[in-house]
Amino acid sequence: MKKEMYAWTGRILRVDLSNRRIEVEDTANYAYDYIGGRGIATRIAWNELRPGCGPFDEDNLLLIFTGPLTGTAAPYSGRTTVCSVAPQAYPTPWFSRGSLGGHWGPELKYAGFDGIVVKGIADAPVYLYIEDGKVSIEDARDLWGLGIYETQGKLFEKHGKDIRVLTIGQTGENLSRLAIISTETESAVGQGGFGAVMGSKKLKAIAVRGRGRLNIARPQEFARKCRAIAKESHGSHGWPHDAELDPDKVVRYGMKFQACTQGCATPCRDARYYTRVPGVIHKDKLYAGQMDCIATLFPGIKGTFYDWQLGFEAGFEISTMSNDYGVNQWDLMMGIIPWLRDCRNAGLLTELDGRPIDLDDPYFWADLLHKITFREGMGAALTEGGQRAPALLGVGQDLIGRYYTGWGYAGHWDGHADKINYIYFPYWVVAALQWAMDTRDPISSGHGYVQAVMCWSPDRSPDYGISWEAIKEIGAEIYGTPDAVAPESGYAAKEIPAVFHGNRSALKDSLPVDDQMFPRMFSRKTEDHRPRAGDMKGLSFEYELFISATGLDISEGEFNQMAERIIQLDRAIQVRHYGRTREDDESIIPAFTYPENVVNPFIGKPVAMEREKFLEVMDRYYHLRGWDVETGIPLPETLKQVGLDDVAAALS
Repeated sequence: MKKEMYAWTGRILRVDLSNRRIEVEDTANYAYDYIGGRGIATRIAWNELRPGCGPFDEDNLLLIFTGPLTGTAAPYSGRTTVCSVAPQAYPTPWFSRGSLGGHWGPELKYAGFDGIVVKGIADAPVYLYIEDGKVSIEDARDLWGLGIYETQGKLFEKHGKDIRVLTIGQTGENLSRLAIISTETESAVGQGGFGAVMGSKKLKAIAVRGRGRLNIARPQEFARKCRAIAKESHGSHGWPHDAELDPDKVVRYGMKFQACTQGCATPCRDARYYTRVPGVIHKDKLYAGQMDCIATLFPGIKGTFYDWQLGFEAGFEISTMSNDYGVNQWDLMMGIIPWLRDCRNAGLLTELDGRPIDLDDPYFWADLLHKITFREGMGAALTEGGQRAPALLGVGQDLIGRYYTGWGYAGHWDGHADKINYIYFPYWVVAALQWAMDTRDPISSGHGYVQAVMCWSPDRSPDYGISWEAIKEIGAEIYGTPDAVAPESGYAAKEIPAVFHGNRSALKDSLPVDDQMFPRMFSRKTEDHRPRAGDMKGLSFEYELFISATGLDISEGEFNQMAERIIQLDRAIQVRHYGRTREDDESIIPAFTYPENVVNPFIGKPVAMEREKFLEVMDRYYHLRGWDVETGIPLPETLKQVGLDDVAAALS
């Protein structure tokens, strides 16, 4: 008899659009070794993705996976991971990942599936309709050409408002490397260009309705742990700060807190919903929706690097337009817009197809979004992503590197290309390692270390943070040495948190849980600032939720080894499919040779990366990972230690 699975549904949906074949596979083939989400997707990619496969090739795989905690009561657990060959990746599109919030992932599990594997190309636009285990491929020709919001509305009209829809806008249809996959009003797989993968397959949307329920192995114990961990959780993004609403915007625009994903347990400073924002370009419209994360820069922030003057109403309208088209807001705001301003200020590029580059003019922004979405004029180059556009346009090539840290992604928590986040030396040394070893913007590992240490520090959060002495004591317990977190420690021990949080990133993307809330390292709710929920320690929260939900009788060490297995397998894909070596990893170093944006108060002057010292840190990182120090390739014994004997044989 088949063994009952708890927390997982036990079923993976496989769809070949070329021949319209629909099949179901047993999740147990992967789950006990790779958890879910990123882990299962990576194993399937190793088994099935053709080396050299391009993002728009017929045999490219689009892997959309939930995890065992998705759809449960676990705090911050409503996420979904998407993996594929990423069109945004530069200079080589390679296998990578993105993450999605909202409520679509839980609905997929209630409908009876842990994930979806899509390959092939439909002969005409289609969408998938999934309802309680039944799957059909439906005609989407009437949806093709519509934005994300209208697509969802049309599907609501056809199937009912209780469905959940994952879809692309016109940007994805037109194979833009900036194309997102989105659900609801703003939850999106923003990075990677995966919307273009859907577009290339002529897959407009996936609509889901599920009425099923998930079986939890130890429901009472699981519920107790969920309540305790939710109670321990702090405010927005796991920071010590408290989230607040703007009273004026509450009155004028109907501003309110709204969780951007199922399972959120705390109000978020970014996840705010607006019910009535008047249009500036389209004056007859009232807009509703969210404006989260990087989108909060659209209005402009006076006196900062983002000192343009759109104002809130125009900024909200532009943000909503970009969401509807399906444009990657991070690449736009952190890369393309600063580069265009630099080109204008240098006299290299003053107009966009005849319209002056004026960041105070909402009509300029609207025109820019339209051209990027529909590949019109200069938009045909910009839609290829900020790191490709200057070469295509033949202008500003020497300016773009200031905003792109690596792999085709604009800066993020790196202290150099990223002008918005508060980070200084030596913490960006860890960020540099994370960038060097990843395939994309290393958001989930970066939030786990850099954001956590910086935002809990007393100089960044004087009213809410904890002392440097407490941070160093906790750091010594987690990493084995206070040098891993000490502000005066320089390059010492930075490889340790880079490895640790790389592994935690794999766990977060596989369970999946919110990358800004986990792992829990600091607390304002205990005298010693160590997070605890009942008898559970902060670093064990994910493990405790996992074993109670699934009923697996494994140790925490075995659970953590799953993360190591996923990381090693991901690196093996990079080596086998793309010939990745240490030389590729070192290519991110120039992005850190500029003086940092924020000065460490313990040093008193800006610091830039010293190449030779960083190379020594890389040596230590490879040694900890069990990779060849000269090549960066996993050693056979390392792969065998985590149960990847077949992978070791393939790489030998």
